[in-house]
Amino acid sequence: MLSLLISLLLAFLIGWVSQRMGMCLVNATGQLLRRRPTLFVALISCGLFGLLLGPAYGLFGFSQPLFIPEVGYGSLVAGGLLFGLASVLNDGCSVGTLTKLASGHFAKGFTVVGWVLGIVLWHHLNMLAEHKTLHMPQISSHQYWLTLGIVLLVLLWLIRIHGDRRVVVSSILLGALTSALYTFEPLWTPSVFFYDVSRLSWTMNEHALTVQRVAVFGMLMLGMLVYTLHRQTFRYQPLAWIPVCRHLLAGMLMGIGASMMLGGNDSQILLVFPTMTWTGAVPLTAIVAGILLGMGGRALLRSTSSGARL
Repeated sequence: MLSLLISLLLAFLIGWVSQRMGMCLVNATGQLLRRRPTLFVALISCGLFGLLLGPAYGLFGFSQPLFIPEVGYGSLVAGGLLFGLASVLNDGCSVGTLTKLASGHFAKGFTVVGWVLGIVLWHHLNMLAEHKTLHMPQISSHQYWLTLGIVLLVLLWLIRIHGDRRVVVSSILLGALTSALYTFEPLWTPSVFFYDVSRLSWTMNEHALTVQRVAVFGMLMLGMLVYTLHRQTFRYQPLAWIPVCRHLLAGMLMGIGASMMLGGNDSQILLVFPTMTWTGAVPLTAIVAGILLGMGGRALLRSTSSGARL
């Protein structure tokens, strides 16, 4: 019971901080293009900050479920590019979708529906891979400490230039909260939750979705909603057919892309990238490249349509 209460509290705080931070890789990449890289660097570094607590967890026999996807570079790159492009179409990544849903953008709910349908479709095409290798980097390795030190120096430099201290502090706090939640509920991330919801369509595994996991996801959403209400930024947007269809399609593509690389951008940032391996960096790099391509294509379409009007 105590572990459940702690998990629920951590999930609520993660939702609160994610909403406060504006945790969305699409938004962060957009700010990067506008020469404000603080949110992008802070977001990418969340998982690394969480590893700082690794030695403390090790004393109590806990460890983070970090893994390296063993599905081939082609699948990782193609899945990342597809996920990034679809995230631009959706105007939000996995967590960004949930933060906007909690802000009143109810059409984003169809992104979640599409995500589940995309995983189911990929499974029925016999394309769903599930090969993972658990991997925990040595906390004392020179490579890890050097990388973390560089990230901290870059963030401090960005704070001095842009003054985004709130974003950096939120990133460090988010890394600590997410790593703590992994010790109580290793499968809490939204993309993993969507995957296990999808699995119910082809296997009736009663252990896939426990009451605790559903409650943790609910508290994550509640934390986002409460922060939105606290800041009075909740804006109800009525459903319309075009946004609903767009988000449904984007969700399906995101689900397929996440299936190809064994996790959405949340899992890649928090569980794969912190393994400090080349393979672990490929999916996240491909996602960012896909987002950049999507933003470039969207800007080109807008400029073309504006020129046609003139």
